[in-house]
Amino acid sequence: MGASKPRQALVEAERQELKVIHVSPLLRHVMVSVAAAGITHLLSGLTGLLSGDVTYSLQLLVWATAYLAFSGIWFMFVKPSRSLSKNEAFILVALAWIFTPLLSAIPVSASLHIPLVDSWFESISGYTTTGLSVFTGGVDSFFHKYVPSVEQTPPSILWWRAYCQWLGGFGIVVMFFVFARLGGLPAHLVGLAEGRYQRLEPSIAKSLRALMATYFLLTAIDAALLYWAGMTLSDAVYHSMTALATGGFSTHSSSIAFYHSVKVELAALAGMIMGASNFADIYALLVGKRRRLSGEINSLLITIIVSVSLSTLILWHIGITWSPYNPLREAAFHAISAVTGTGFSISDLSKAHPVWKLILSLLMLIGGSVLSTTGGIKQYRLMIFFKNLWWSIKETVYGGVIITRRVGGYKTSPSELLNAFAVISFFFLAWMAGTIALLAFNPEYKAIDAAFEAASALGTVGLSVGITSATASFSAKITLMALMLLGRLEVIGFFYALEAARRIMKYR
Repeated sequence: MGASKPRQALVEAERQELKVIHVSPLLRHVMVSVAAAGITHLLSGLTGLLSGDVTYSLQLLVWATAYLAFSGIWFMFVKPSRSLSKNEAFILVALAWIFTPLLSAIPVSASLHIPLVDSWFESISGYTTTGLSVFTGGVDSFFHKYVPSVEQTPPSILWWRAYCQWLGGFGIVVMFFVFARLGGLPAHLVGLAEGRYQRLEPSIAKSLRALMATYFLLTAIDAALLYWAGMTLSDAVYHSMTALATGGFSTHSSSIAFYHSVKVELAALAGMIMGASNFADIYALLVGKRRRLSGEINSLLITIIVSVSLSTLILWHIGITWSPYNPLREAAFHAISAVTGTGFSISDLSKAHPVWKLILSLLMLIGGSVLSTTGGIKQYRLMIFFKNLWWSIKETVYGGVIITRRVGGYKTSPSELLNAFAVISFFFLAWMAGTIALLAFNPEYKAIDAAFEAASALGTVGLSVGITSATASFSAKITLMALMLLGRLEVIGFFYALEAARRIMKYR
């Protein structure tokens, strides 16, 4: 009698095992995109209901339920046949940035009855924390359907835009951390020097909770600052989410210019700088944890001070007729918005002087810190670049003496130097290619405007000179979407994914 119970348990276990389907780990894990899209719409729908938007909120909640139910069943009954390989990890990251925005865009397209390319554009801009928007109020030039402006968009859809950026920003931080710690991606792909990164807490799970707590806290701090500065509570929460995500979506087409307030601008700047700072450094400073800091906060502040100072002098010299503000206010806000990759704006940059457009284009490619929500080349790579110039000068002057190369207090290997230069080179090549593509398909654009918009998309910033709109050509939208995805993958990540796919196909 006693022996029959273990036998029955074994038979039941075998029966349960038969119900599980084993597939390739890539096919199994790519379904995370379905769950991510479902979570975004669940939060958007619930927040929309609180805002009094019943019709569109219920539609989003229906889609959220379907997505979450499907992904839940999938993960329950479909298991990976083996562990995820490094090559598959490369591909999975690239696919996630394509499919998550696409799946998230479908319900918005269906609810607003707008072309899928427009909702997909908005979704990619959200998840990549770019902030370029086609919700400008106009007829799509290819599908001839009206796309509403931000002010005409229902509250639930507005909150969907904010959640895309806020969750996308945190997702970027988590992805960088997890892949760096687990070795799923090489250190230089996520901008981390080998051996340089230290856990925030003893375990990965606790470290992720620490990152999440830091992200929540900084969002709450900036929301309080924006509310104190004069925003409504709803707008304060919305803009703090998009500021910390360095995304730049706003509840107004004119962005921060809508408020005409120095206090609001300062509160927004605080959120931008926090979002572009290294979260591991911020966490260590907040809890008083003894940890060797990366040096990126100092680098970011130096970059901001230098760029604002030079920009103010240049604007003072050329004069500003497009902005109602003085050169210092114009330079400080837009230079910081560009460097941090946020994209908030206080003036109409479509009317700006070409020199100012060029300066902002270059600043938008720089970016903030590693382990932040911003895009661009990143401060760590800039530190490597400028220090390598200094090392070369010293070695030349002192006759080839061997110098210990350290960045942020950590020893830097030759391969890291090469990888940093490769990423910087790829960024500039992609910028040139994007500019040429925009001009080739849209010869009516000015060269400086095409270069500006391409830099904004590639740097995942969101500042615009008017090219990005509902009425933009289909080719322009596709080009900018591609640039946003390339920028989020730091360009070189795209080549890693292609090579990984080639290797998998070759040895299959």
